[in-house]
Amino acid sequence: MVAPASAAAGRGAALPLAGRRRSRSVACAEECRERSVSFRLQQGGGAPLFYRPASRIIRDLGVLALAAHGRQHQRAPRVLDAMSGSGVRALRYSHEANASFVHANERMFGEHPLRANLEPLLSAGRARVTADDAVDVYMRSRLDGSLYDLVDADAFGTGQPHAAEAWWACRTGGLVYLCATDSLTTSGSNPHQAAAGYAAVTHKFPGCNEAGLRLLVGTAAREAAARHLTASPVFSFFHRPSSTFRVMMRLDAAKRPPASAFAALSHVARCPSCGEVMGPMWVGPMHDAEFVAGMRGDAAARGWSEPDRLLGSFLEEAEAEAKGALLFYHLGEVQRALAKRGLRQPPLAALLPLLRGAGFGAAQAHSETKSLKTSATLDEVVRVVSEAKHRAGV
Repeated sequence: MVAPASAAAGRGAALPLAGRRRSRSVACAEECRERSVSFRLQQGGGAPLFYRPASRIIRDLGVLALAAHGRQHQRAPRVLDAMSGSGVRALRYSHEANASFVHANERMFGEHPLRANLEPLLSAGRARVTADDAVDVYMRSRLDGSLYDLVDADAFGTGQPHAAEAWWACRTGGLVYLCATDSLTTSGSNPHQAAAGYAAVTHKFPGCNEAGLRLLVGTAAREAAARHLTASPVFSFFHRPSSTFRVMMRLDAAKRPPASAFAALSHVARCPSCGEVMGPMWVGPMHDAEFVAGMRGDAAARGWSEPDRLLGSFLEEAEAEAKGALLFYHLGEVQRALAKRGLRQPPLAALLPLLRGAGFGAAQAHSETKSLKTSATLDEVVRVVSEAKHRAGV
């Protein structure tokens, strides 16, 4: 199945990959602090652990999602932090999302600060620390029935095997927070890895970072279905400074999804005229608007301005997607299409209301500032701008 050409036609001009800039890790001499928690990156003579302060927004979203889940189910949640590192996520889930219990797992070698960082939680019986392979932890959780409300799999590469196996540790209705970091693969530079990690074909084009999110969501939903489970995305986030894809998935039901659910897994025509397609990938909604709205309200109440703004962008994307928007046009492409008709491109703040007023879904994609996510074709965008110009008598 090929998605409507309006979803992708003309969106294939090769541009430099978004997100190539990478923020650096820092080493705190004594103690690091993030939001309400303090932690160390080094223990004794051991090497300091990796920690990226700029990725705080990713951890903010995890805390807000877990807190929203806890309110929704009216219980203090249990968390598995499958690759815990320093324990900053485990600490924040406990202190800021009211987690009743946190299992922090990390393949530790030599002197490591994780246990010391979590000592207050360990003493209170609210945490457990292990040093196992994450997949072994998932399987052991399934065998002994110790399931979790949130499984945080802060992995790298394509996100496998966690997109496949983390489901075994998640209770029905719970959340799995997946991660991938291989933007070269999602942009078509490593086709063999794309086949291995996503069972998909990828290409380089302006919207490849959103396509990467859709590949990860689609892979997770398909892997869940292969295990007779039904899963869907709660939110999807591309973090530009670290080139990280983060998707929060929900385990909706402990049964195989109905046949109709697989309509959300499809190929997308990047260039219908030459027959070039990408996928299969997730072509359904990337955000659960109601859940995200609850997260945003919580962010505002906490005074967390950065996630408040980001979640607002998610809601605008969700509204556009509800009207059929998929991927996006780069604004340079929109400008060229308008210039061919002797028209100037309005500022995005003016163009979005014009398209919405004409009945189209329209938003700026959070993954690319110079973007137009819309259900309109380029010809329809030109028509809307032309009609607005005539109405204004310009």
